[in-house]
Amino acid sequence: MLPVYVCAAGVNCAVAADRRLNPNNPYAAAYADHPGEGAARIYYLFGDIPGASERYVDVFRATAGISGTLGEGLSFRLNGVYARDNFNLTQHGAISIRGLLSAINTGAYDFVHPEQNSAAARAQVSPDRITPSSSTVATVGGSLIKAVTALGGGDLNVGAGFQLRRETLMNRSQNADQSYYGLNTSSAQGRQTVSAGFFEVNAPFTRGLDVDLSGRYDHYSQGYGHFSPKLGAKLTPVEPIAFRATYSQGFRAPTFAENNPLSSYAGFSTFSPPASFVAAHAGNASYGTSYSIGSGARGNPDILPEVSRSLTFGTIIKPARWLDLTVDYYHIKKSNLIVSGPRRSEAIAAYYSQPNKAAGCDALARVAKGYACNVVDAPDPANPEALPRLLVFDVPYVNANDEVSSGLDVQANARIRLASGVRLIERLDATRVLRLDLVTPDGVVQRYAGTLGPYELSSGSGTPRIRGNWQNALEVGAFSLATTTYYVGRIKQVAADRIAPVGGVIDLSCQHTLAPINKGGDVGTQCYVRPFLYVDLNAGVTVNDQLRFFLNVENVTDARAPLASAAYGSNPNYLSSWHYAGLVGRNFSAGASVRF
Repeated sequence: MLPVYVCAAGVNCAVAADRRLNPNNPYAAAYADHPGEGAARIYYLFGDIPGASERYVDVFRATAGISGTLGEGLSFRLNGVYARDNFNLTQHGAISIRGLLSAINTGAYDFVHPEQNSAAARAQVSPDRITPSSSTVATVGGSLIKAVTALGGGDLNVGAGFQLRRETLMNRSQNADQSYYGLNTSSAQGRQTVSAGFFEVNAPFTRGLDVDLSGRYDHYSQGYGHFSPKLGAKLTPVEPIAFRATYSQGFRAPTFAENNPLSSYAGFSTFSPPASFVAAHAGNASYGTSYSIGSGARGNPDILPEVSRSLTFGTIIKPARWLDLTVDYYHIKKSNLIVSGPRRSEAIAAYYSQPNKAAGCDALARVAKGYACNVVDAPDPANPEALPRLLVFDVPYVNANDEVSSGLDVQANARIRLASGVRLIERLDATRVLRLDLVTPDGVVQRYAGTLGPYELSSGSGTPRIRGNWQNALEVGAFSLATTTYYVGRIKQVAADRIAPVGGVIDLSCQHTLAPINKGGDVGTQCYVRPFLYVDLNAGVTVNDQLRFFLNVENVTDARAPLASAAYGSNPNYLSSWHYAGLVGRNFSAGASVRF
């Protein structure tokens, strides 16, 4: 709000001796005798204050180790590492709430002619924000390996070892005092000691059967520990064909952000208010538009580690010395999955189902323990009794869900000798995601494969079902030319974590698309992000062992990133995680590498 009068002190200007009409307020003269009624509301982008950030890190690292043999067939290794990084983040262009209010009340900043603002005026409104952070790790570990006896396929090797690790983290919030507009309040801090012991037994019983058994126990100073076994086998019935399989159990310890109450994470996603809410705010267009709604998750000291079971089956086919093909199936189930606010959608819906702020916040808090209103918008001046917008709400970190993922990984390699000094190299890598399902505490299955889900966790980047790359390289003497073709399959612009279940089932049809569809548009077509394919070109010539020249052309076909109108991450309307090359376009780099 721009006041009628400004003054040097910026306080009680309406009665100050040096008061003057506010040159930025177009109503100032008309309300000179009634300054309490003449404030002007302003929406402003500060186009004369450029935004940017600088990141600077110092890394200090020291390592030491010793290894050798102790008698026949027994080898040992002992090593240690200490590392520390000091990280500084400097943010330019962020608006200081205190500095802005002072500039408004003193008239120091010219809103009408921003090009006339001095560097001092801009610095008052937007002083640089410098945030220092640091982390350290100190590790000591050792191992012993012994060749115990000879088997049909080689030596039976047994190994065991230990590790002791100390970790600290101080990742400070850019906006801990909430004195800036727009700066994130996320932070993480903590310290822990981890001790571990492990073993491995490799038993090549025959030339066609190799079995490997290993295990590791980790204990964390927070009070939890876990044993993780793994069993693997490789069977080669005939030379060109081999089968392999593994079974393993694992765990993921909570991060400092997840288990330390002093840590917090602020996440934002795009939200469109329901029609009933828009209708209640008729006459105020801003209440009918989409906006960013935030959820703040704070660390939970009672959180438990995630545990998992993994199973893989695969085959290796090598019909010729120059050709091999591998196909692997994987199935992974995670339990005690650590999630923040698994009922976000329900909490938001509960708030917006109520007529006013008090009832809305009560309904949100009843969804589950740990949910609460944090920041609610100021009342709508045009409809002050109506429900205001929910801006930020608190959510808990909990061990809530199970996650199941499965898929196929395919790889093919061919090395073809065309002539003396001429070789063609082919490589194909492809992944097919069969399942990526999250099971909520209520037993509802959220299916993500082929959609923009998990929408909250991935910033709307999604989970394409098919992706892969195909590399072709021709080597002629010292010259090499290679092309790599990348492919990402189409993605449906729906997300299970943004759709309320009906009868325990989530409808992933295009009727729930997150993409805005123009009137008369084809929902069945526009709710998909089309497939994306692009090609990189690399050429090089090796002069000798010390000198090599190269030319790289990324996205040589200048393929354009497909439109993803439901995306909300760093590049709205595009999925930068999968289509970044199409945002940059064709680009070149050339140079030389020299060894001394």
